[in-house]
Amino acid sequence: MSNLPADTPTDLIRLAKVRWRIEHDYRELKHGLGLDHFESRSWPGWHHHVTLVTAAHAFLTEQRLTPKVPAPVSPSSRPSTPSRAS
Repeated sequence: MSNLPADTPTDLIRLAKVRWRIEHDYRELKHGLGLDHFESRSWPGWHHHVTLVTAAHAFLTEQRLTPKVPAPVSPSSRPSTPSRAS
């Protein structure tokens, strides 16, 4: 729902959605993954911290974008007696 004209370029709409994704990712990096928790003063320490946070973010993004595949039914999760349909 919007009051934009019907001939609004779709690129503008796509960019607006990308901006929201970037803000969400930055918030997740800061609060969820601890990007702002680094308190040391060394370059190697900062680099190590940012590298680990980036790797964690890449993993979570990959998990979010991967289509969910139903798990195969294992023999232990099947009922021991077949159900009878009436």
